[in-house]
Amino acid sequence: MTPRLIPFIFILSILSATPLKDADITEFIEARYAGADSAVYSMISEDFRYFHTPYVGLGISTVYQDGSLLITGIVDDSLQNMLIVGDRIREMNGKVVSADSPAIIGRVGEKQKLIVIKKGDSTFTEMAVPLILVQFSQNDSLFLADMITYADVWHDYHVEILDIVSKKVNAAVYYHWEGSREEGGPVFHFYAMEMIYIDKKTDLIYKVEGVWSEKQFRDQFR
Repeated sequence: MTPRLIPFIFILSILSATPLKDADITEFIEARYAGADSAVYSMISEDFRYFHTPYVGLGISTVYQDGSLLITGIVDDSLQNMLIVGDRIREMNGKVVSADSPAIIGRVGEKQKLIVIKKGDSTFTEMAVPLILVQFSQNDSLFLADMITYADVWHDYHVEILDIVSKKVNAAVYYHWEGSREEGGPVFHFYAMEMIYIDKKTDLIYKVEGVWSEKQFRDQFR
């Protein structure tokens, strides 16, 4: 090996071990909530996946219709196989459902007592359905599409980066988002913690994973 190659290899090894810059993480978060699809697209890899923050629930999506919650979707039928699309939930834990029924809170495995009208039937069926841990993911196209749709909903918003911990090829970011849908309207807000992973060969983000907040963790011990 020639002597002048040694300094080059040494410098290259230092660069490859350089942690992610906080400014890069901040730029990604801000561009994402601004709906700047071109900017975000330039930062993510072709095999990018966004893993939504896991949550504990029944693993279903519903709409309130004619005095019941109509199941319109199953997040993962390998986890939730007791309920199907088209079932109607009339009661939950002894209370008649409504359009304002509160979100389910509990720990994984805790059973929810439901009164259900199964699809194609007209009789009431009592069921005890356990809560499950649900996490779904999106590829780059779905992530970008949802990002734009979300940004279009808000009249104004603000993102504050509260903390970033960076390593060689990943970073943990904690931030606060708030926004309103119309001028002078109510302000909505949330806190989020996410892990961001970088491909060290391309310097592109290949995965973002939402992680539990302290409240979600504590809810497991209610």
